[in-house]
Amino acid sequence: MKSIFLLFWRICLFQTGPDTVPANTTFTVAVIVLNAVVNIVVQLLLGGEEIDLLRAGTLSIVSLAGTGALVWFVMALMSLNNRVQQTLTAMFGSDIILTALTSIAFLTTTQINETAAVFAITLLTLWSLMVYGFIFHRAMDIHIGFGIAIALFVVIFSVAITQTAIAT
Repeated sequence: MKSIFLLFWRICLFQTGPDTVPANTTFTVAVIVLNAVVNIVVQLLLGGEEIDLLRAGTLSIVSLAGTGALVWFVMALMSLNNRVQQTLTAMFGSDIILTALTSIAFLTTTQINETAAVFAITLLTLWSLMVYGFIFHRAMDIHIGFGIAIALFVVIFSVAITQTAIAT
């Protein structure tokens, strides 16, 4: 378990890329399920009274599916279908760590100051975009700037897909 955490932590620190992630379907499914569970728990803890288990689960599943589809689409455009699994596993595994850190930062800084919370969340969001961009950079063998641009595209459209799917 420690080696798996360290693998994703090293990706978050830009030390290794998705090429070091095992291309194992069981491992990928486990990472996706863990990501969904972490997202659901965070939403239930931070979402207030308006978020129930069904809504949190729906948000998490739609977001993961949207992100997965967008990553597949981008990789297919570059004829890199053979790297989709490792790229998705790297993104979702890194997202588990980044979501946990963001939640801790949010809970800690809101106790101090609302401005500090906004600042911390902004920094962690930028870090997340850079990590996802780094993953695309390494998976697609493109410039880091293009990787970050693709990451921004994937994040924005994933949020749009999720918001559209749950619109009430």
